[in-house]
Amino acid sequence: MSTPPSPSAPTVAKWSAPVLTALFLIIAAVLFALVYVLLPGSMHFYGLVWIGILALLISLVCYLAESLAREPSYQRSLAWGFFGLGFAVLYLTIGLAPSYGVSIGTAWQLAGLLVTTIVLAIAVVGMMWRARSVAAVRPREAQREQWRDRPAPSAFSYAAANSPSVPVTAAPPPPAAGPRPPGGS
Repeated sequence: MSTPPSPSAPTVAKWSAPVLTALFLIIAAVLFALVYVLLPGSMHFYGLVWIGILALLISLVCYLAESLAREPSYQRSLAWGFFGLGFAVLYLTIGLAPSYGVSIGTAWQLAGLLVTTIVLAIAVVGMMWRARSVAAVRPREAQREQWRDRPAPSAFSYAAANSPSVPVTAAPPPPAAGPRPPGGS
């Protein structure tokens, strides 16, 4: 016989994370298409810039959503995917601006690439900081797991070991080396 799960125990659906991920991707694709389509043909350059910025913001939201999940692999995958998409779209759009018929000027084009590179550098520094902090937590987690795996002491053995009626006994001192003094036994 199996016992039914208690009402307080959360039920875990194995399909909820992939379904939510697929829905999130569909919503993001529709949002990107909407931005691109709503802007007229002469504004597609700016639409692609907005799509790159939106992808980076969605990447940040997915990264923050990792803290809400017990197994954040889907959120982490989305965060990395949108991170790469955002920077790829921004670099290619700004770098290929003249091919869109946009005359923003070489100085503005280089400034846009510089700003995008600075944002990328800040993101990489943040990733390195996060990786270092995760690596610092690993030894503590290993010790915590070892502590959890040890059997708990029984109440009797704990009380007997810490009882005030149990005298504290010290180990006898080691025998002294050399001759014994006279008159001692």
